[in-house]
Order: sequence, then C-alpha cells, then structure tokens
Amino acid sequence: MKDGKFVEQAKGMERPLTLSIDIKDNKIVQIKSQTNDMSTLEENTLNKMSNRIIKDQSISVDTVSGATVSSNGILDATQHAIKDAGGNIHDFERQVQKSEETNDESDNYAKWIKKPSHIDKVENTDLVIVGSGISGLSAAVQAGYEDIKTIVLEKNGFVGGNGLGVEGMMGAQTAMQKKAGINFSKQEVVENELKTIQYQADGSFWVDLVNNTAENIDWLQKQGVQFDRVDDYHHTCPLPTFHWFKGGRGATGYVPFMEKKAKELGVDISTSSPVIGLIYENKTVKGVYANIDDQVVQINAKAVIFASGGFGQDKKLVHRQGWNTKNMLFVGMKGSTGDAYKMAIAAGAKDSFDRSAPLITNYIQALPLGNGRDLLSGGPALWVNQYGVRFTDESITDRNAILQSQPFKFIKHGYLVFTRKMFAKYEANLQDLTEEQQKSMQGIDQFADQDEERALRILDRSVKENKGNSLYKADTLSELAEKVGLPVDDFVAQVKRYNQYCQNGEDEEYGKDRKFLVALDEGPYYIARLDQSYAISIGGIGENRHFEVIDDNWNKIPGLYAAGIDSAMQYKEIYTINLGGSCCAHCVNSGRHAVMNATEYIKSLD
Repeated sequence: MKDGKFVEQAKGMERPLTLSIDIKDNKIVQIKSQTNDMSTLEENTLNKMSNRIIKDQSISVDTVSGATVSSNGILDATQHAIKDAGGNIHDFERQVQKSEETNDESDNYAKWIKKPSHIDKVENTDLVIVGSGISGLSAAVQAGYEDIKTIVLEKNGFVGGNGLGVEGMMGAQTAMQKKAGINFSKQEVVENELKTIQYQADGSFWVDLVNNTAENIDWLQKQGVQFDRVDDYHHTCPLPTFHWFKGGRGATGYVPFMEKKAKELGVDISTSSPVIGLIYENKTVKGVYANIDDQVVQINAKAVIFASGGFGQDKKLVHRQGWNTKNMLFVGMKGSTGDAYKMAIAAGAKDSFDRSAPLITNYIQALPLGNGRDLLSGGPALWVNQYGVRFTDESITDRNAILQSQPFKFIKHGYLVFTRKMFAKYEANLQDLTEEQQKSMQGIDQFADQDEERALRILDRSVKENKGNSLYKADTLSELAEKVGLPVDDFVAQVKRYNQYCQNGEDEEYGKDRKFLVALDEGPYYIARLDQSYAISIGGIGENRHFEVIDDNWNKIPGLYAAGIDSAMQYKEIYTINLGGSCCAHCVNSGRHAVMNATEYIKSLD
C-alpha cells in the first residue's frame, strides 16, 4: 500500500464522521476524526475501535457494545482507506481470536458464572447496578443517598436504555392527581389489575407498588424529574393513573435529571461496559466481570442488582416463548439480550421465563409505521388464519392494546382483510370525533377528502413496492385468496358470513361489538400479512417482595437482586397495560427498594 492520510466518511449513529486514516509501511497507524464537537459517545466509540483495528491490523474486530452503527461506520471507512491505498482487503480480514468475555448464544448459561481466563484489572465496591434505564437510574440515585460505594455498568454507549422512549408512569393518590381533582382509591387499582389477569399473580406485589407510587413520584420530582400532566392516557385507561413525563418521553423528562443527580451523589456510571459474567462463589453473589475500555475487569461487590432491560432482543429466547420470529420486527434497545436472565439462571435463580410478558403489537412490512394503525390493531377489519378462517374478535385491542398479538402466537400466519374504502376512512382519523366536534369543525369534508387522498396514495405506493411480499390488492375475493395461497372456497365463504353479521349487526362467531362490524362489501379488496413488532420482554427472573432473587425453593440468593423489567412479577404472560404507566412505576419502585434492601444486606456483612 502507498503511504498517506486518507480522508473517509464514516456512518454514525448520531451523524456521519469525517475520519483521517494514516497508512504507513503497509500498516494502519492512526485513525483520527476531522469532525469538530464530537459527543462523548462518538469519541469513546472512535477511540475503542481505532485501538482494536490498529492493535490487530484487522477490520474483523468486535464492535463497541451499544454503538454498533458507529462502529460499523468506522470499519467501513477503514476498508475504503485500505482500497484507496491500493491494499488488499483480504489481508485485513483475518479473524482475531475472541477472548472469553464474548459469550455465545447457546443454552449453556454456566459460562456466565465462569471466571475469565485472564483478568486485566480488579476493583472493589459495595454495589454494582447492571443497566442504566428507568430502574437502573432509580437504583443509582437511591444508592447515592444510601451513601454506599456504587458502580453502574451500562452495555450501551449511553444511559437511559428502553426508558428513553417511556412516556410516563402510574400513580395513585398523588399530589398531581389531587391538584387536578382526580380521586380514586388505591384498592381500585389493585382490584382492576388482578381481575384482568384472572388473579394469576401474587397480589402483594401490586399492593406494595400502588402504596408506593405517590411517594415515588414526589421523590422523583425532588431529583428534578419533570411531569407535564396526569390523565387516563388518551381515554384508554379505566382510571386516570398516567403521569406524563415532560415532552412525553423519558429522554426529556426523566433520564437527564436522574443521570445528573446520580453523578452528583458520587455514583460511578460507566457506559459501553457490558457485564460478561457473575462472580458466584459458595452460593453467594460477590460481584461481576465486565469489559471496560477493552479490559476484562473483576469488580468485587457485596451486592449486585440486575436492571438490564430484559431479553427482548434475543431472537432465540423470544422464539422459545412461542413466537414466530421469521418476520418479526425488533424495536427495543439492541443491548437487551437477556444477559441478566442468563446469569441469574446460571446462579440457580427461579426461572419465571415461561410466564413473562412481552410488549408486542402487530405490523405490516409493506405499510410505513404509523399508517393503517387503526386497522392494524383490529377494530373494524377482518382477520383470517392460514386456512382463510376467522380466529378471534378483531376488536380485542379495544380492551387491551397488547391483546392484538396474542392469538397470532397459536397460528402459522394471520392476515388482515380490508377494502379501499375502509382504509381511507380509518386513516383519515375522523371516526374518533363526536358528531358535535365534527359539526364545530369548518370545512371538515374538505379536510377529510385530503386525508383520505393522502391515505390512498400511501396504500397504492405500498402495494406497488410490497415490501416483504406482505400486501396485495384484488378486484374479487377469490383472486385475493389466491394472492397469498389461502383456500379460496373457505375464505370466500368466511367473508360472506362476516358480511352477513355486519348487515345483521350481530357477530354470531365471536360477539364483536356492533360498532366494529364493517362489511367488506365493495372492492377493490386488500389482504396483508400481519407480523409482530417486539419491543420489550417483561419478567423472567424469580424474586420476592424485597426484590431479592430467589431459587426454586423460594430461598433468596445472597447478594443478588433484580429490578425493572428483568424482574416484573405482577404480570403473567399478558402485559395488562390498562392502567397506564404501571410497568414504569414498577421500574422506579423496584430500583429504589432493591437498593434499600441491598443496603441492609451490605451493612450486615460489615
């Protein structure tokens, strides 16, 4: 290769970076940024990736945890520099020997409690918190007030995790509610949730959570967390429990304030620092192994709290739950791969995986997200399975948003059947307005026409592009069935029966509410395959009321605690979601109280 400085563009998570890559004597000797005002994440990622590339003279090195996009951008830019210098890419594709801190995806979780073959550094602390989302930050701030030496290890290159997109949290009898004139009893919340899940949970978890919500929200506000308002979340909750974070996002109202407070209280937060193993000796947890700044670090601790965001990005675990992952869209944080779950199980924790609940909805590959959402979630549309037959009341989302995906777990494929007229109407989003509201809006017909035209343009483009072979149009029902290989006679007969129910105003198969009975009586017709969009898992690690991880005999595992969605014990298979913000409320509560209980344990060891 010729010597020189080669300027290349690297795709980044936040923005493109301009890199200067020095090549001398057939080696990559330096990778620097020419971009001004680099963020901490960008700088850390570039430093780590340049060190790996230069040390191994390879573009087949590991990417930085939590910064995959930026890492791959740096590797791509380096590859272009090698080509521009006249080099052979294959000379730099040598596979680097993987160190033992990289765990594979097999079911042999025992490796998660195995000591690495080498340790670069040893540190000592009182408490390790694994993860920095809603629960991790809650735990971190509480630990600061408990005045115990604490290290937070975050796999991503930034704090916040799934909590960045959380909109708000549940509260009962809070100061905000009292100021807004909202009044209901705490037992109404507990009763509502236990009835919804058919009492398939230890109700004491709900009682503890609800009793603590008001104090938790007061405490958060003292840390600087900002809330906008309290209501019933778009009129979807039976009680007005939802306290909105400022801007409707944890990234705005929660995360920055809690991160700042934790650091003010002396808590050490280390990003891009995945935990790679648990120190488990004599049936007691005594710390963790972590990959920090490309070093394997042994952190001796008196207690460990898992708050790592679940296993929603591990396709193997999601498939084990019974879901078809072939066309599944994974929309949560990439780092949520069930590391804490695997470590806990390796340490003998009670496995509640089979009863854990997902935050999961339906989507259509060919339609852009945010369009067709009323039909997507069921309501007035028709659903059929691979046999061309209905399999549920399509309006179940009206009772619980998460129910829309549950029946799909038990069929091979599910399809949404609708007409052009239906799509235009429900995309215009005017059906939710009352008659009085419609009358008060001047020119509503004109606006409706514009919205319908826009919706139909989207539909036509989506059919033409047909991403994932998931959306088809036909002039007849027979032709529609043939498009996706459904039994024609069975499908046509099903649609005719359904249309008759709509005309009679009574669903004789599933009892669907009359307001959702809309006949498919006029073509053109459309059929779309409904796939699933998986956001987060909720639960998996067994624990008691004190957020202590327990074994199969309900004995606590000394030194190990679980918080947030690694632990949620109040949901069983179904995330009820009816009382808005209950999961986030659990994350805050479990983070705080896990630390309170861990502090007692830590002090007992002195």
